[in-house]
Amino acid sequence: MQLAQTRRTHKRLRNNVSCYLMCGLPVLGFAIFGLAPLLISFYLSFTQLKTLNFVSATFCGLENFKTLFSDRLFGKAILNTLYAMLSVPLSMAVGLMIAQILTQAALKGKRFFRTLFFIPYICSTVAVTLVFKWMFDAQFGVINALFGTNINFLLNRYWFMPVMILLSVWTGTGYYIILFQAALTGVDPALTEAAKIDGAGPVKRFFSIVLPSISATTFYLLVMGVIGGLQTFVWFQIICDPLQAGGRGWGPNNNGITIVYYVYNNAFATNNGAVRGGLASAAAWVLALGILLLTVLNFKLSKYWVHYND
Repeated sequence: MQLAQTRRTHKRLRNNVSCYLMCGLPVLGFAIFGLAPLLISFYLSFTQLKTLNFVSATFCGLENFKTLFSDRLFGKAILNTLYAMLSVPLSMAVGLMIAQILTQAALKGKRFFRTLFFIPYICSTVAVTLVFKWMFDAQFGVINALFGTNINFLLNRYWFMPVMILLSVWTGTGYYIILFQAALTGVDPALTEAAKIDGAGPVKRFFSIVLPSISATTFYLLVMGVIGGLQTFVWFQIICDPLQAGGRGWGPNNNGITIVYYVYNNAFATNNGAVRGGLASAAAWVLALGILLLTVLNFKLSKYWVHYND
């Protein structure tokens, strides 16, 4: 009896050790690569750091935040980021429209079109951005050749951001199509058939039945789109000419600088090897708080339009 109990105890202990090991590795990874950098950046936001050696940081209180909110370039970065975020609702609208078409029973080749639309999303960001940079080139771009114009889109203060939004929509729409199509297949056909019998047209059925039925998916995509949109950076870094703006590459009239690009330039890419790590950390924390506030706001407002099928 005692031997059997001892075996059960050892087995339970082995199971507990296995569980702790499997749970501990992700927690350890988060602590090293997530929590530790978070705490370090919070400390650095209250310091002056002119090198990449954290030991040389000197405490300066709220000076970085005062500098940040008095910097017109940071204000420009906020406006540019919000402007670029127009790609989120545009991508969602285009993705929903195409997904609605792909769910039609009469349409042939659904898998082919779904794959075709999804390819830009999984392609290399650098490769896609360089293709767009060539397409809108002033001398050799296919867009100018097609319309017989000679516009330098990427160095024009009025055309630069629309081109970046187009790039974002083209690369991201495939993701929205996949998720919206999955949500649309889950809409109860009995509801749409009942509405059709009652005389509701396609538009009314879509807005009265289909949209509320997929509101949970729409909410998820909206939240993730806002979070991702506020962190947009890579496309702007590749498109912008690094030889402009004192080596910072902020595009025409500084229209290419976003919040994360501002953080990157102050942390790693300033002139003469000097960095402003404290200011970059402060900007990163302002961005994090902005993302948190918008996410909380989205969740608060979701109770008015998100419907869950319990």
